[in-house]
Amino acid sequence: MNHSLSRFSPAVLLTVLSIAPFTTALQAQVLTVPTQTAKQPAPSLQPPDPDAKIDPQAQAKVIADLQAKNFNDALAGAKAILAANPDSPKANKLTGVVLLDQQKASDALPYFQKALQLSPDDPTINALLVQTYAQTGDKARRDEQRAILRGYHSDGKHPAFAQIPAYLIETIPVGDKIIQAIEFYEPAGQFHFYYRFSIFDSTGKIQSFIALESDDADQALYSQQHPKEAATGERRFSLDGYSQSADGHVTQALYTFYDSQPSYDDVRALVIKLVQEGKSPVPAAGPGAPNPQPGHNG
Repeated sequence: MNHSLSRFSPAVLLTVLSIAPFTTALQAQVLTVPTQTAKQPAPSLQPPDPDAKIDPQAQAKVIADLQAKNFNDALAGAKAILAANPDSPKANKLTGVVLLDQQKASDALPYFQKALQLSPDDPTINALLVQTYAQTGDKARRDEQRAILRGYHSDGKHPAFAQIPAYLIETIPVGDKIIQAIEFYEPAGQFHFYYRFSIFDSTGKIQSFIALESDDADQALYSQQHPKEAATGERRFSLDGYSQSADGHVTQALYTFYDSQPSYDDVRALVIKLVQEGKSPVPAAGPGAPNPQPGHNG
């Protein structure tokens, strides 16, 4: 897996993961007017698409304001779109996303709930509900939505959604930093990432990330120490930190091991503690040494 660190602002990532469907222009529905002859039956007309009437320029401005953190303008624009299109799932989602990005999850929730009523087979709404319930601290409903997302991802009925490798669980403000918690649907990359916690500074620049992983190299010793658990498919996990210098040099640090997969909330709590304490990865090689391959020093 390429461990280079992408650079993007928290608002941009939320936009990419949550409202990417909003940026796709909808093709206008074309209704052919039949020739008025006695022998030609009238075709059955599809009901009008409630999202099709949304002004794409107004929508683009809301997204631009959101990315620029002009929240008041973004919310005013989203609510204007919604007032003109109250039964549009997209307009309800857009309004909710603006509020969610402002850390106003309780205010965002009714808009996502209505969007789900209007479009019950849209997994992007469930993805937004994961973030909303996480932000409000409702762990039971958060995990319910996580399970629904996994169902959509594996049911074979949503091929486009199945191509998405991960989803955003939540954005966590910690002091002057922001942590974005990502969960992968399947273990990702060479070291089998399960969660990735990207850490941004106050300017929105990524500083480092912390990953819960399960490296194959750790499993032989785990099997020796815990043969019964290993025989049932249990694995050893570790929490590792990664950072990258200006010249692209990647450094890695091992924080702890877990004998069996920890819960998301246990990992989350430790990541927050590490960020609060300013713990950061230390170089694995001295100046002038070749770029290290990330791995354990355990």
